[in-house]
Amino acid sequence: MTPKTGEMLSISEIFGVTLQGEGVNQGKPCSFIRTALCNLDCKWCDTPFTWDWTGKNGIVYSKEKEIKRMSIQEIVERLDHDTPRIVISGGEPMIQQKNLFHLAEELMKKNHLIEIETNGTIEPSDQWKSQPSIQFNVSPKLAHSGVSKDKAIKISTLKQYEALNSVFKFVVKDADCIEQIKEIVEQTRISNDRVWLMPEGRTSDQIINQTKQVFDLCVANKWNLTSRLQVLAYNDKRGI
Repeated sequence: MTPKTGEMLSISEIFGVTLQGEGVNQGKPCSFIRTALCNLDCKWCDTPFTWDWTGKNGIVYSKEKEIKRMSIQEIVERLDHDTPRIVISGGEPMIQQKNLFHLAEELMKKNHLIEIETNGTIEPSDQWKSQPSIQFNVSPKLAHSGVSKDKAIKISTLKQYEALNSVFKFVVKDADCIEQIKEIVEQTRISNDRVWLMPEGRTSDQIINQTKQVFDLCVANKWNLTSRLQVLAYNDKRGI
């Protein structure tokens, strides 16, 4: 075991083969690594088991039960290496970015394509520039998340992600979200082809009911639309 493969990460769950349910690679086969812990506490979070130890989202999760400390080698051994795409989600993966980078390096040695989901509040270190094929799916949290703007939106940090291989995915509740998105897009100079809107919802009915509104908002602003395939198929079931 090399020093890097022995490094540890806090993991919530590993699952797959499944499909990437959101964003630019929606519908493509992948495996998921879901990291534990988050620096935000969105009130509609669909993975509160990664961070909610007090019951803000309605259920008190056990930190001891939900977090597994795993070495990079253990994580790599759990994955299906015949599936090219690996999505690393959370929680907030970038909390553990030093060892996360080493994990990504090990996975790329096995010819995996890597996507990392992040809320865009933690500055990416310079090491990510050395791996331009790694894709960041950056999802800034808007006012309806219940997180204060000064905590959820870090324009200088979003600009750093804009300089990497990143797409920007916004969860939309209603038309009030659009002015917030426009402000972020303008300040960070994100091109329209890298902006994706996604309807908020943890059930298929919620996603379906929101889709027409979000469709129209995308058309009006020349942005991209993504659904949530895993929610359409399985609602908020874990491990999908």
